[in-house]
Amino acid sequence: MATKEYLIQILKENKVFEEGEFTLASGKKSSYYVNMKKAITEPLILSTIAELISERIDDSTQKIAGPALGAVPIATAVSLESRKPLLMIRKEKKGYGTSKLIEGELNEGDNVILVEDVTTTGGSLLKAINAIRDNGGIVQKAFVVVDREEGAMETFANEGIELEPLISVSEFFE
Repeated sequence: MATKEYLIQILKENKVFEEGEFTLASGKKSSYYVNMKKAITEPLILSTIAELISERIDDSTQKIAGPALGAVPIATAVSLESRKPLLMIRKEKKGYGTSKLIEGELNEGDNVILVEDVTTTGGSLLKAINAIRDNGGIVQKAFVVVDREEGAMETFANEGIELEPLISVSEFFE
């Protein structure tokens, strides 16, 4: 069985946390970067993440969703592990083909769990949640692999959504 401690260990072994000068997706500057793209391309890390999330979702969950790009491999792995259908949320509607924002079958009233690789303020994940809600889905909980502890928990609490990090940055640096 996967554990939080084991996840932290393999993230450290794979040097997922990098130090330096970085600009985050939120526009904020940071002295460290959580390179989850590196992590989710490693099968051992990805399967550990999928196992940790899958054991925390209940039977009422009908779909697993992840926003493009970083969360799609995580959502796919959780979908495979939990045997629940996958939804992929684009950053914006494509201008060709079906012009869908959400790929996969979302039905009115479906209970959806969202997954994300890293949260800072939670803005990008909130956009994905709103896309699900705007298309008839119900989102009450989201999982993130690493919470940078910079406001995402509060953002989601204000929206009435439980955000459950697998690990927080402070736990990684302990």
